[in-house]
Amino acid sequence: MKYLLLRFFKFILKIVYFFFKLLPTNTKKVVFISRQQNVPSLDFKLLSRDIKSIDSSYQVVFLCKKMKTNKQYLIKYCFHLIRQMYHLATSKVCVVDSYCICVSVLKHKKSLTIIQIWHAIATVKKFGYQTLSKKYGRNQKTAKILNMHNNYDFVISGSTSMIPVFAETFNVSSECVKPIGTPRIDYLINNNRQIMKKVKTKYPELNKKKVILYAPTFRKKENLSFDKIIDTVDFDKYNLIIKSHPVKKEKVYDSRVYKCHEFSTMELLTIADYVITDYSAISIEAAILNKPVFFYIYDYEKYIKSNGLNIDLKREMKGCCYKKFNSLYQKINVGKYDYEQLKKFKDKYVSHQQGNSGLILANYIVNGKWTVGKEDENE
Repeated sequence: MKYLLLRFFKFILKIVYFFFKLLPTNTKKVVFISRQQNVPSLDFKLLSRDIKSIDSSYQVVFLCKKMKTNKQYLIKYCFHLIRQMYHLATSKVCVVDSYCICVSVLKHKKSLTIIQIWHAIATVKKFGYQTLSKKYGRNQKTAKILNMHNNYDFVISGSTSMIPVFAETFNVSSECVKPIGTPRIDYLINNNRQIMKKVKTKYPELNKKKVILYAPTFRKKENLSFDKIIDTVDFDKYNLIIKSHPVKKEKVYDSRVYKCHEFSTMELLTIADYVITDYSAISIEAAILNKPVFFYIYDYEKYIKSNGLNIDLKREMKGCCYKKFNSLYQKINVGKYDYEQLKKFKDKYVSHQQGNSGLILANYIVNGKWTVGKEDENE
């Protein structure tokens, strides 16, 4: 019954969209679509700014609405899908940062270019087509009916090393994957000091002790416990920030732990002295800022079987991977870290570090060229 309803829903969308496609295309309109959150992401805001800096006459439309599964909300979301279809039918370019129903299931005008700017410049863990029917992945039949990650003209990655991975993940050819980096990496590179100052102004007490930032990846079907970490850390010596995945939002009740809800995990990297994660791409963003990164991979063998990894962390980050938090904490206390290994990790997964990734993408959107000035950033 579920699959029959999905097919019927898809059929209705196609009928509605047919009439929207009769409307003329605005060759200076870009629509940004996301179901990750209800406000434009940093990538969206920065890219729209770069587009306007090249051609101020461009119209930018944000359609950001988090999708929930309760029936009442889904009915309201259908009206949001109608708005999406209107703007898809009348825009020159669509930029998405996640799976979008209308983008993937509908047949679009040839004049529409669709760009996937995924919310991670690289992917440590497998996802998308790599994890169909696995524990943390999508149901294969549902993915087929809803044309999962279909219709992308380009997918943005952070490095040439990620081209084959992103091609497999999104089921596109390698030529579609552009290793130019993302606007938020520009933000991190160009505004590191300003972000740090903003965070420390809000939380001046973080200046008094070294800061440990723990930012685990999203686990779809399980909740995390932070007890081992909280019980191990010496709060007289360190400040501890626990930043759960924005989709999951696990609760931390210990008053000694900072949550820093006003700031994103990426922003908190600027004030961290040590970054602990597991299979999150935040490790790569931390490497950009030369922050000591450690991997608390207590469920490594289980995770390999239920999801899988694209990066061999134990090989590429030797001496930084731990199954027991006590051992990881002791390593932090020793104070020695292999920064040369960290640099190799960064350089492999962040090919483009000039701080103008957004301008490269904006220039393609406006002028159809993957260049900035005379330099060809695609080579």
